[in-house]
Amino acid sequence: MKWLSAGLVFVNLSTVCGLLLGIAGNGLNERSAIFALVSGAAFAVAAYLGIFDTVVQQENVNSPVVEQKRLKSERQRRESVGHDATSPLARRYRHLWLWLTAAGFALFAVRSFCWLLYIDGEQLKIQSPNNLGDLALHITFIRNFASGVALWPDNPIYVFSKLRYPVGMDLFNALLCLIHVDLIRGLVWTGLLASLATFYAFFRWAGTFGVAGFLFNGGIAGFQFFKTLKFLDYQGDKTIAWKSIALSMFVTQRGLLYAIPAGLLLLWHWREKFFREDVQSRHPGPLPFWVELSLYASMPLFHVHTFLALTIVLIFLFISERPSELKFIVNVVRSGGSTGIGHLISQPAMWPEIFRDAPIRRHAGAVLAAALLPATFFVWLTTDHFHAASMLQWHPGWVQDSEDFAAPFFRIGPVNFSTSSPVFGWALQKTWNGVIAPAFQFWLTNFGVWVPLVLALIGWCCWRAWKAGWRWGNKPPEDIAFLLPAIAIFIFGFLVQTAPWDWDNLKLII
Repeated sequence: MKWLSAGLVFVNLSTVCGLLLGIAGNGLNERSAIFALVSGAAFAVAAYLGIFDTVVQQENVNSPVVEQKRLKSERQRRESVGHDATSPLARRYRHLWLWLTAAGFALFAVRSFCWLLYIDGEQLKIQSPNNLGDLALHITFIRNFASGVALWPDNPIYVFSKLRYPVGMDLFNALLCLIHVDLIRGLVWTGLLASLATFYAFFRWAGTFGVAGFLFNGGIAGFQFFKTLKFLDYQGDKTIAWKSIALSMFVTQRGLLYAIPAGLLLLWHWREKFFREDVQSRHPGPLPFWVELSLYASMPLFHVHTFLALTIVLIFLFISERPSELKFIVNVVRSGGSTGIGHLISQPAMWPEIFRDAPIRRHAGAVLAAALLPATFFVWLTTDHFHAASMLQWHPGWVQDSEDFAAPFFRIGPVNFSTSSPVFGWALQKTWNGVIAPAFQFWLTNFGVWVPLVLALIGWCCWRAWKAGWRWGNKPPEDIAFLLPAIAIFIFGFLVQTAPWDWDNLKLII
């Protein structure tokens, strides 16, 4: 993860430095762009040198202990080969699915980004019709930043309004334009490198299955292939709400080019730091704290919904351990009274002792506290100094009741019920139209058997954790620690609309 982390730090801090220089200098120019990119490169080198990755960390090969372990492992391998005649073949093809998935990902990336925007005669054309409006908007933002407009700028599309959009990736491409990198080449190479980073981040987080889940997601809409025998984007139909993440989100929403690999890197870091014993015993964590903080705190500049999701994960990690600090404070009061409390307040060196028995909460709280001011600053910028209308509103059901998405292929049963009992009729109508009908008309069509499989996974993980003796307040198992916030994120996206267009909740749900 060294190269991935260094690359993300380069994009992140180059963009942040460019933003600060643009604010201080009343706009960007070639000199400020060069300084921002050089500063980002310097931070990237520092990040690369400071990152601890157990996969690439090598022990001293001359150590007798290491040599003894190697010989023992070699003997065990030979014995395994002798007892299992199929193991050589299994080892030979154990990476087959990975390479097939990598080939599919490469085809997607090359096809989507090499023809993202291209010249055909006297015309500019795009590869994806879904990207027509989005790409034009992003190019407008890039050109606007590169023109030297004062930061934070007015909205180039709507008059009498400040820019209200997380434009981190567009600002980064504007820096490239200012050092004379061609716009189209900059967009293409940014997309290709972001695809490589996303592939590797998914692989390190969830293996081949995670990469495949990103590429091949969908409900029963794709089964139309067996009727038409044509390779088409069946999820691209306007009546299907659950679109292909890769085609409808990753290519069109440029903030996700940074947010997905950065978010996965932070999740991987928290998993390694809190739940992998080999890392805990040898190193305080894979990422230096300043790298972790910079990636998380600046996320609102790139993608607000990813910032919300990561915040929910941190909150769950924060409350996952028993509040042992209360016991510590009570003991201080008992032993020293008000004098003990005063001594504790006046001695910051003693503060880590408060959370000594809750290391996960201590770290999660430190990240949340340290990110409060910078994250608030970036939210303040992208919301026109908090003057933008709130994007959060109660809207249960996501788009299951939308006229465009409610019944993609069929509608079952009546919409209204006539009955002599108004109360019974109202309850029956709400139950049918709000639960039963959407389950078949919307959720089955869009998600297939994903919902029951997820429910089964939740039940199995909770049962296994319960049988292992885990109770709330103890250090949670690794799967529970990330499964619970994932459930909370989905429920939040299901109940609360987080964007002006309700379909955009997909940015949070994914």
